[in-house]
Amino acid sequence: MNKEPDIFERIGKLFKEQPKYFGVFAILVGAFMITAAVCNWDWIFQGHGYNTQKIEGTANMWGRGFARLKFGGGGLVCIIAGITWLLVM
Repeated sequence: MNKEPDIFERIGKLFKEQPKYFGVFAILVGAFMITAAVCNWDWIFQGHGYNTQKIEGTANMWGRGFARLKFGGGGLVCIIAGITWLLVM
């Protein structure tokens, strides 16, 4: 039987064939992260864990304001990386 490739293989193939789309994807992810930080979305920052490698753990351990700053900063890094990627390609 011919197996349909999973979604991650298809995305990887797309990024290999059209590397500029990776930069666009990074910019979109960064914009989403900044929007989530500015709008203070509960479904991103609310949780019960204390694992500081996750954003909910950072919010529980260090406070929601710091978690929003950290998440928004990560979004800014994604946008800068995406723009850099597009300029290099």
